[in-house]
Amino acid sequence: MIGRRGRRSACAAVLLVVAGIACGRGGTAPLTELQRVRSGNVDVVLLSPNDALRHEKDTFFIELRSTSGGALIDGGTLRVNASMSMSGVPMFGTVDVKRTDVAGRYEATAYLGMAGRWRLTVEWDGAAEPGSASFSASVL
Repeated sequence: MIGRRGRRSACAAVLLVVAGIACGRGGTAPLTELQRVRSGNVDVVLLSPNDALRHEKDTFFIELRSTSGGALIDGGTLRVNASMSMSGVPMFGTVDVKRTDVAGRYEATAYLGMAGRWRLTVEWDGAAEPGSASFSASVL
């Protein structure tokens, strides 16, 4: 027979397992739309789990959406270039982009060396008409 202490320990263990499953179900933090730029029939949406992009290493998301209806559009391969103008001398960042499980949503891992105003240029070549769009993003 299990004593009072054993039942409490068992209940605590069950609650921890249930909480762990529930927390893991969402997968990512809620995303905030930082900026939206239109290019032809495509809205390019910059999303982040933070209220702004962060300097050094940061992860954010890019979505391609139809301007009529807002449905996600598969953009094929996405490329992102990052640059910052400093007294006429450009500084470049690196941005690696990979597809997510959701067609039209891409995960970007960036290294932007310092805070300030960065220009992000997104290019795509997929099912959506090939195109590009640029953001002027504040990086904290």
